[in-house]
Amino acid sequence: MPFISSISTLKISAKNSSIKSLEAFIEKNSFIDKDSVVKIDDNYYYSRNDDSIIDVSKMSFVKPVDVIENMDLFKELLFKELRIKYPLFVVEQIINNDFDSFIVSSDKIDISYLTTEGNKYDVTLVCRDYKNLVSFGCVDDIQGDPNSIGIDPSKKSVALTFDDGPCVYTNEVIDLLLDFNMKATFFELGSLMERYPAIVKRVLDSGFEVGSHGYNHKAFTKLKVGGTLKDISRTNDIYREISGRDLKLVRPPYGSINASIRDSIDVTFVKWSVDSLDWKVRDERYVENVMSVAKDGDIILLHDIHKTTLEHLRDLLTRLYNENFQVVTVSELASIKGIPLESRKVYFKFV
Repeated sequence: MPFISSISTLKISAKNSSIKSLEAFIEKNSFIDKDSVVKIDDNYYYSRNDDSIIDVSKMSFVKPVDVIENMDLFKELLFKELRIKYPLFVVEQIINNDFDSFIVSSDKIDISYLTTEGNKYDVTLVCRDYKNLVSFGCVDDIQGDPNSIGIDPSKKSVALTFDDGPCVYTNEVIDLLLDFNMKATFFELGSLMERYPAIVKRVLDSGFEVGSHGYNHKAFTKLKVGGTLKDISRTNDIYREISGRDLKLVRPPYGSINASIRDSIDVTFVKWSVDSLDWKVRDERYVENVMSVAKDGDIILLHDIHKTTLEHLRDLLTRLYNENFQVVTVSELASIKGIPLESRKVYFKFV
């Protein structure tokens, strides 16, 4: 299970300072293998299965009886905590397996669990719902505030973008993105915003981003400057009526734009660096089209109007997750890379 990694070092408040010997420690924590504990300079260390070592004298190993007796409720709490950080398919694998031990600290819970095949894995999560976890006696050494989990600027990141919606498939696209804790920017047509205003609101309520794709997908270069300005303004008026906001990002239909249009309209234009060709192949091949070339800073083009894009989207998101990509909106990607989004410019990627 390569997509679950454990944090190698846990900073934990001294709790078991009364432990004077290895024997006492093992007796107190019978689920710890004696052979996994080593002594270095009068300190005992527990070696985990990910080859990291932890100072025994500063650990609080807990497998409380009340947690075991109320495991269903405990798993419900853990599910909420894990979903802050992990995609749904990862959380379900953790929750559906038997827990082997808990390592509890002031701001983390390190869970060891056994799969049905007998394989042992570790996962570490930051606690947020402390009070409920304390009620089980699982955390009794709380200090400080929980660490927030958000965008990590150090991770390789890409922006997913969906064109030509909103449509009947958009809600399911949103559901999948939420399951994976991923975000996207939806470049929507004004004509379809009029038809599906509730979906536009849901995109925003889900923490995603909306950009303009024109009113009815006419090429800006054919509309010329005056026609393009009217098209963008009309779409923006529809969006403002729905959301109370203005559209800041515009993706030209067909990617069709010239210098005259770019320099005459006070918006930020966004194209793409990776074309999935989902609109052309209409099958699972679009996933490989993305993964074979995707790299840090890329803007990926998809279309939520095609059922085949939805049908294979889970595969794409799983592969992006397993290859350690952070999936964000266009504006978030620009922010991660320290690139300000300026009007009258065209962006293809952020590097």
